[in-house]
Amino acid sequence: MDSSTASPLRGRARRAVALTGALVALVGWAAPAAASEARGPVAPLTVANVDDAPDAEIAPLTMELDAGGVATGSSLGVTLQVANSSSEEIAAAAVTVSLGDALDDADAIAAWLDGSADTARDEVESLSTQSLPAGTSQTITGALPLGDIPSGVYPVVAEFDGGEAPVEARGLIIVTGAETPEVGVVVPIAGPVATDGVYTARALATLTGEEGLLTAQLDAVDGTEAILAVDPAIAASIRALGDTAPAEAIEWLDRLLSLENDRFALQFADADVTPQIEAGLDAPLKPTHLGAYLDENIVAASDEPITLHSLTTISPTVRTELFWPTPGSAGDDVVAALADGSDARVIVPASSTTDGAARLGDDALAYDDALSDRLLEIARASDPVVRAQAISAATAEVWLAASESDQPLLLALDRMGSDALTTDSEGATIVDAELEMSAEGLAGAVDAVLSTPALTGATLRDVLDAAHGSVSLSDVPPDEERRAAVEAYLEDEPQIAHISKALENPALFTGQVRAELLRLLSVGWATNPEGFAERSASLAALADDRAVAIDIQQPAPVQLLSPEAPMPVWIRNDLPYPARVTIIATPDDPRLSIDERTEVIAQPDSTTRVSIPIEARVGSGDVTVHFRLEARTGEQIGPNRDMEVTVRADWERIGIGILIALVVGLFGFGIVRQVRRRRRDREQAAANSDDGMKEGDA
Repeated sequence: MDSSTASPLRGRARRAVALTGALVALVGWAAPAAASEARGPVAPLTVANVDDAPDAEIAPLTMELDAGGVATGSSLGVTLQVANSSSEEIAAAAVTVSLGDALDDADAIAAWLDGSADTARDEVESLSTQSLPAGTSQTITGALPLGDIPSGVYPVVAEFDGGEAPVEARGLIIVTGAETPEVGVVVPIAGPVATDGVYTARALATLTGEEGLLTAQLDAVDGTEAILAVDPAIAASIRALGDTAPAEAIEWLDRLLSLENDRFALQFADADVTPQIEAGLDAPLKPTHLGAYLDENIVAASDEPITLHSLTTISPTVRTELFWPTPGSAGDDVVAALADGSDARVIVPASSTTDGAARLGDDALAYDDALSDRLLEIARASDPVVRAQAISAATAEVWLAASESDQPLLLALDRMGSDALTTDSEGATIVDAELEMSAEGLAGAVDAVLSTPALTGATLRDVLDAAHGSVSLSDVPPDEERRAAVEAYLEDEPQIAHISKALENPALFTGQVRAELLRLLSVGWATNPEGFAERSASLAALADDRAVAIDIQQPAPVQLLSPEAPMPVWIRNDLPYPARVTIIATPDDPRLSIDERTEVIAQPDSTTRVSIPIEARVGSGDVTVHFRLEARTGEQIGPNRDMEVTVRADWERIGIGILIALVVGLFGFGIVRQVRRRRRDREQAAANSDDGMKEGDA
């Protein structure tokens, strides 16, 4: 493991440090003797000081409860730090540590931590401090004698009375029984919404970079028992690029597959299954072919066939199929259709069940979405002190809920930051990362549950094996826009399949269209309805254009003045793939002869010119040539086109005859003129001779 990968893990072991200048306390964990085995460091759970502490002449107090080193249930290690932030020396004093009555619910926990409520306190320890010169601090340690108190969440407070006014630090400890309750945490490994069927290289570089969303997700779960729900489109996007993929993306995929966490595959592109079932499908749509996104060099260099499985596999750790629709979108009918007598499970929020309980059933796994949302609040908190207080509260609340359940408590962080990235003007490439949460925040959210000894992380198999009984869901009105998007695709699919038959490799095109539809159905769009509506309309218009993307352009009328000539025909192909078609030409009059079948490869995204030889037979007149395109299957592609041809092929013979006549006439006229001139010359010569003789006689 390289340093960049290992650093988040090393950081996790160091997170339980005091926050400088704040009054903080760490949630502790204590166990009776039967469960005294040390389980590692406590999670970084901190809370802020009470709000009414004086601003001047105070002695900030920090308290750390040593959860990892508890040997018996009779005491709990505590480390206190007292800092003198005033300008004068503070005399030696004492820090009193007290324990309150057990807190029963989330409201009581929150009220205790924010200082708005109090509870009866029993002093359990008093620790002495030395005098503190101005600007110095002091660390003292001790042990809290807890005794045999029942399991529960207890408030603890450290009070320092040596300053001008007393100050205190509040925290929580969790006392658990011989067995710690189990909690399963599902963490999605999913990217943001996009328009392409797979992520582009530029998008992957952003997502898997040092500050990227996908990197933050792996940092949060690395070294934990989190259950990963992975979008296989991410793996496909990286593998399709091969060696041309960004180096950070390749490393990210290797890191994902090397994690020991349980994992299962989401639908491709994290497509929502609910609108698909509501649109009448028996089962959710799956990708059919991803060859459209493959780099040609990868195909040429590969020693093994590249298949859909080899591109999308994320090596799931269980065979059970799990569906995770948009939270709150699935009712009993959707769950029944997805399970359909198989061992498939559907992950749903407890708030969508009829009794609001988080329960693992035979068909539905209901997770506690209220507590899950608390974890997401931790992930989004930018202030470390606020985050620390939220972690303290969340850990205690999760423990309370898990302790009351006879099954592992299931939590799910939902799609973290799936709509938190921006795209370029065409919405096709992710160009910037504006996360609402930090990698540290995500790690804190996961650690709040899975890095505290008070809770045991449940594996995916633990969750599935514990599932039993039925979970009843409330009726949910369908999302009409998302269902309409699926229905529009199903309506367009026959036309798309039909036009694809003209292509040399139809699966490239139909696979691309399917991938784009699944991307449109990404759960992440649920938080961006306006963006979804715009993208849905754009994709529907594109489908209409694609259905008529290949045809013969309407030909212009032709004047045929010679017996033989090439006739130009133009084939339009607006798809990004070459088309192999046959032009069928049929004249409606025998005076015109034309090749009936002409095979053509129409180049992608262009108009291809084809010259078809024609020959005029005896006679002239108007002839209509009927054209149509056929795929290799024999099915017609596009509409019929008619070309009007005016045949005047006999004009050539008439013209030649006239020309010959003219030439003969001119030649004959020249001969006649020559004969006449010579005759005149002879007659003139004879006349001249006669005149000479007459003069001589005279």
